[in-house]
Amino acid sequence: MSAYVITVATQKGGSGKSTLAAHLAVAFAQQGYSTMLFDTDPQGTCTHWHAQRKKTDIGLIATSGWRLTRDLSMARESNDVIIIDCPPHAEMDIKVSVRAADLVVVPMQPSPADVWAVKETFNSISAESRQCMVVLNRVVHRANITIETKQKLQQLDIPVAETEIGNRVLFAASMENGLTVLDGFANPSQNEIMNLVRDIAAKIGLAFKGKPASSASSKKGAAAVSSTSSSSNETGNKDMATAVKKKTAAKKATVKKAAPKKAVKKAPAKKAAPKKAPAKKVASKSAPKTAHRSSPAAQLTVVTGSGTTSKKKAA
Repeated sequence: MSAYVITVATQKGGSGKSTLAAHLAVAFAQQGYSTMLFDTDPQGTCTHWHAQRKKTDIGLIATSGWRLTRDLSMARESNDVIIIDCPPHAEMDIKVSVRAADLVVVPMQPSPADVWAVKETFNSISAESRQCMVVLNRVVHRANITIETKQKLQQLDIPVAETEIGNRVLFAASMENGLTVLDGFANPSQNEIMNLVRDIAAKIGLAFKGKPASSASSKKGAAAVSSTSSSSNETGNKDMATAVKKKTAAKKATVKKAAPKKAVKKAPAKKAAPKKAPAKKVASKSAPKTAHRSSPAAQLTVVTGSGTTSKKKAA
C-alpha cells in the first residue's frame, strides 16, 4: 500500500514548521507506523535534528529539486507515513510536495502578519486541489489575539485544526538533543501533539492507534521521567519555576547579609574619640613641674644693718 503523505508547508518563516514536522514524524512512529521524514528545506533543521537523535524509529531523506519526485516515489512503497518539511520560499519544491500530499498542514502563529501570509499559501494549496489544515502554533491560550486570529481564518473559509499548540520552551529545548516532547515525561505539550495526530489521522482516513490524551492523564503522568529525557525534564515548566524561586531567594539572602557590613564600617569612627584623653593627662602633669621650680625662690636672704648676713626661711 502506498504511504500517506503529510506536507508541512508555509510561505512565512518563523512559524515553527520544522519543529512541528519532526514532532509529527515521531508521533506517527510511536503509533506503530513506518515513518520517513523528508527535509527539503535548505536550512536543514530536520537533518541536524535527526543527526542528534540516538533512535532509529524514523528515517530521513534530505532532498530537493528534481530529486524530490524520484525520492518520494521510492519512499512511498516502503513506508506507511511520509512527513515532508518544505522550505518557506522555494515554489518548485512546495508545488511538488503539495501535489504529492494527502494533507497539507500549515502552521502559523496567531498574528496579523501570519494571517496575511497564510492567504497566499492557502491559494497555492487550493490550486492543486489538496486538503489543507491550518494549525495555530505557539499559542497563548485565551489571549484576545488568538481568538481574533481564529475568527479571521473562519471568515476566509480556511479550515483550522481543533487542536492548538501552546507556546512552550519544552518544544525547542527537546529538539537540541534530537528529542521531542514525546520522548520524555507526560506533559501538556505531549498531549497537544497526540491530539493533533488524532485530528490529522481522521482527516486522511488513517487509523489512530490510541486514545486522545486528556488533561487528567497528564496530571497522573507528570511525575514520571524517562531515562532518555533528562535534558527535557530539566527544561520543564516546573523546573523553570523552581529556578526562578531559587534566584529570588538568593537575592533576598544577599541583601540581608550585606546590611551588617555597613554597621561594621561605622564602628571604628566611635572608637576614635578616646584618643584625645592622653592630651589632657600631659597638661595636668606639667603643672607640678612649675610649682617645684618656684619653691627654692621662696627662701630669701635678709641683709641687716650691721652687715652680717642671716638666712630666714619664708613662712
